[in-house]
Amino acid sequence: MRTYLKWGLPLLVLSVLSYLIWGFTNKLNQKQKTAKQIQTLPTFTAYGLDSSVINTVELRNRSTVFIYFDPDCEHCQREADELHKRATLLNNAQIILLSSASLPALRTFAQIHQLTKLSNVQVAHIDRKAAYETFGFTSIPDILIYHTDGSLAKHFRGETSIEAIARHL
Repeated sequence: MRTYLKWGLPLLVLSVLSYLIWGFTNKLNQKQKTAKQIQTLPTFTAYGLDSSVINTVELRNRSTVFIYFDPDCEHCQREADELHKRATLLNNAQIILLSSASLPALRTFAQIHQLTKLSNVQVAHIDRKAAYETFGFTSIPDILIYHTDGSLAKHFRGETSIEAIARHL
């Protein structure tokens, strides 16, 4: 019995430690890959409220703001209300609100916050895994701003004023 403990316990500790190091390294590599990938507008596919496809091709030669949100998030709701009130500051950009929520929930959110009335704003569904792997979205709200040439202008995490977003367009 002592022999098993003598060899088994250190082997178990070494195995657990190896697993934790592997997980940490894997996550760090994914973060670095995503950080490099978002420096230019990545290829993506999302689905609008009318189930239309929104992708990178439609956004070429136009400043674009991506806002990753959740309809139940209070910060996101305030962001949407401010976006509706101050939309004129972002007239030169295409604003895409991405969420992993269901399309019916997104339709309700867009109607409540009057986002459907704004011509340059689209609310769209994106798969949670695709949002993470493509844009590195992990928190809400999470904002990426791209110049017309597709280069990253600014990345904001958390609630951000429309004036701050407009300054980086």
